[in-house]
Amino acid sequence: MSSARLDRLERDLRAARTSYDRVTASADAWQQNQHRLAATRGRRNRWWLGTAAALVAVALVGGAATLSGRGPASGPPAGGGDDPFSTQYLLGEPVELERVTIDGEPTVHEAALSDMTGQGPNLCDRFVSASSEAGGCTTRESTADDPKVAFDWLSGTEGGGDIRGVLAGVDSRAAAVRIWMSNGNATAARLHPGGWDGTRLFALTVPASGPRPQRLVATGRDGNVLQAVDLPARFGDAGWLPARSACGDADATGVWPIPGSGGPQDVTVELGTSDALVTGDAGITPVCLDRLSSSAIAGWTGFGDLVVAVLAPESDLVRVVAGDRTLEERVVAPAQGSPWRVFVIRGLSPDVRAKAELVALDVQGNELDREFLSQAASP
Repeated sequence: MSSARLDRLERDLRAARTSYDRVTASADAWQQNQHRLAATRGRRNRWWLGTAAALVAVALVGGAATLSGRGPASGPPAGGGDDPFSTQYLLGEPVELERVTIDGEPTVHEAALSDMTGQGPNLCDRFVSASSEAGGCTTRESTADDPKVAFDWLSGTEGGGDIRGVLAGVDSRAAAVRIWMSNGNATAARLHPGGWDGTRLFALTVPASGPRPQRLVATGRDGNVLQAVDLPARFGDAGWLPARSACGDADATGVWPIPGSGGPQDVTVELGTSDALVTGDAGITPVCLDRLSSSAIAGWTGFGDLVVAVLAPESDLVRVVAGDRTLEERVVAPAQGSPWRVFVIRGLSPDVRAKAELVALDVQGNELDREFLSQAASP
């Protein structure tokens, strides 16, 4: 863009700013905002509320970065200056999702379902402080009508590495959502009515310096799992969580000692962000599960008559079956310092392991995942 066109655009924007009397903008706010937008790693385009808000969007995070989202995106609103929170577009009243402090300033995070085009609702959110107002819209999932999908809208937010947040809308079947953090703690999402087809909305924004959201689990009225979403896998890179490898140089968390009968039966599982290291006493060769999957059964390995599996937190019960026979059934307890869970079984002969399956079930006994033990990672 030429200098003359940039100057003319700045003048136009400053003129539009008169409708935002409570907003103040520095002389170079437009240039700062452009630089910050270019530096942001977000995957989702965000709209700025009105043309004037582009001048002050950087005020939301101050010296950190412009808020950005990840996930399915809608383009800028028609006409550029339309507000999706205008009454004619809203499908329900805006709801306050949370109150956070950003760059030392109290900020309200609110959201609403909005249809500006007549093609269906977007989930639009905005962060509002005393000095600024900025936000964005997320399109509805293309698979939202699939019975296996409960998160009809889902996006993540980051700001220059200083914050992490998740925003979602769940369908009417979801009675609860648990947000599993990277340190193994679980937060119950506060679900707010979205005003359209029983949809409910929630968000959680936290400093990136602390535990971050790692997995979302939506459950029905009976506690049955409707859908689980692994956020690092969903948002496309390991940068969503701090790099913590059990197999590499970084310190792992969630060390899980499994006492046995002594000697080579003693097992320890170290849990990283997306890997796990299984070690033990003499006779057990260390095994690295270097790519934990986003499924309920994330990874598994075996040593002789011993099988060790790493499971997602929505797995409540683990069953080992061979044909129509149940060889073992056990409730799994959470690990310390990690959302992953660990299951260990002994006494399986090579013949049994060759045809046995590992089955993960939710609290209602519904099957979440099933894997053949014969396909375990080898020492």
